[in-house]
Amino acid sequence: MSTEKQLLGRRNFIKGASAASLLLSSMGSYGFEFFKDEKPKKVALIGTGWYGTSDLFKLIQVANVEVVSLCDVDSNFLNNVAELVSQRQKNGKKPKLYSDYRDMLKKEKLDIVLIGTPDHWHALMCIEALKSGAHVYVQKPISVDVIEGEAMVAAASKIQ
Repeated sequence: MSTEKQLLGRRNFIKGASAASLLLSSMGSYGFEFFKDEKPKKVALIGTGWYGTSDLFKLIQVANVEVVSLCDVDSNFLNNVAELVSQRQKNGKKPKLYSDYRDMLKKEKLDIVLIGTPDHWHALMCIEALKSGAHVYVQKPISVDVIEGEAMVAAASKIQ
């Protein structure tokens, strides 16, 4: 294997391991208690591009989860990721597919929502997911400005 391929392989491993540890560490010690339950947590992903999909696959590797739905405006991404998810999750099921996150949040009872969309959508999606009762993981940057970030924190505080 060439040195360049080895570096890319190591970089991808480090990125993946970092994403998984960030996801769990962001929940603090509560994160481990949250996943202790034997019943799989119902997970959805909004934004099936590279970042969102990578976060989802790392979560599948480290926690007892069932991916029940995916949401994206790009049907090609959506269908490709649905196929990959069905191959990677324990039950082998394909998740339900949505093109509108609001429909998904209304129809699904979710434990966790991962948001991997472009950052200008993060605040709206995060606040709606919190209102639906889900725990939320948002790709960075979490918002485009401080006011959006504060609104996200305020929404999370109201839920608790």
